[in-house]
Amino acid sequence: MATQEIAAIITAALAGNAPSTSEDFVAAKSVGGTAASSFVAHPADKGRGIKVLGYDPELDESQDLGVEIAVADEGATVTGTAPLEEGAIEAINLLPGYHATHHGEGLLIETESATPFDPDDVAAIIEQWLAQQYGVRQFAVLVIFGPPGGRSVILRDLRGQAYAIHRQRAGSGEQSVSGG
Repeated sequence: MATQEIAAIITAALAGNAPSTSEDFVAAKSVGGTAASSFVAHPADKGRGIKVLGYDPELDESQDLGVEIAVADEGATVTGTAPLEEGAIEAINLLPGYHATHHGEGLLIETESATPFDPDDVAAIIEQWLAQQYGVRQFAVLVIFGPPGGRSVILRDLRGQAYAIHRQRAGSGEQSVSGG
């Protein structure tokens, strides 16, 4: 999907014309949702923009998936970045033929049979949605794939970090906020 198509989807959603989610959604492909997957938004400076690593479109089974939203905005806090996780799910669900949900400490992304999974589209829509809907300015969206079976050290470390951040939020009484 071209960048301008993603921008048009976001513009429509911000104007209240978000694409409707099909009640008849039937997942044909999934990524993430595994025990080794992780999903976290937190304060950190890991550069700007998007980075996608390790995706293998030839695999039939679900790859492990790590999504990290590293926010370097001044004043960013663990508590303050929590709503960005729900915002990222909102963003992915704007893509036609996609359905994203929390799955434990991770994220499950499914696509319909007519929709090829494109990790660059996922990263791009998260980046653009969070900037426009949530006003985040200095941040990176990292979408990292590992082989099925939890063999990625990078994803294992990211999962540990996500777990610690989510426990810190829970200890402070913070719950992820639905919506923006």
